Amino acid sequence: MATRKTRERAKFLLLNLLKSFFYLALLVGLFLLFRHFSTEEQRYAWFGSIYDNTVLVMGMFVLSEILFGIIPPEVFMLWSLETASIGPYFLSIGILSVISYGAGFLNFTLGRWVRDKDWISRTRFPRLRRYMRLFEKYGGYLVVVASITPLPFSAISLLSGVGGLHPRTYLLLSLFRILRYFVYASILTGIAGL
Repeated sequence: MATRKTRERAKFLLLNLLKSFFYLALLVGLFLLFRHFSTEEQRYAWFGSIYDNTVLVMGMFVLSEILFGIIPPEVFMLWSLETASIGPYFLSIGILSVISYGAGFLNFTLGRWVRDKDWISRTRFPRLRRYMRLFEKYGGYLVVVASITPLPFSAISLLSGVGGLHPRTYLLLSLFRILRYFVYASILTGIAGL
């Protein structure tokens, strides 16, 4: 029984890691194509007003991380790599990863707060029901998987709070989120040199 559960968890993690690398490869491929078929002047003309506005980009990042990852974090990693607007690349990755970690904890805390409220019901949020079933099946392991794969980290964080995961356990398991940022940053710096 335990071996079957371990195999099921490993398969779940592997499947989501493969999705993660597929999406990363797709994003990097689009980035390289865009870079190859456009000049720096063209890119600046198209995106300059956003590209150079650090406050706007960081605001979009924070909102995205709080609102269930509307924009993939890799987009912001690439922006940071291209602009160095918030400092040297790995320092900016550290800042982005801590913001993401903090946004996850904010959602976790919100989940703990709404858990016992009468006005909230898991059935009112059909999109979250799927992830709630996954949380019920995998528990804290789902936090690890969401931290390192494209599963919506903030949504899983919220559901972890609703599901009653202990805060210390959540904080330890979600440290994988910071690891993900640095692993992806290392990959992106290698690819950006192409």
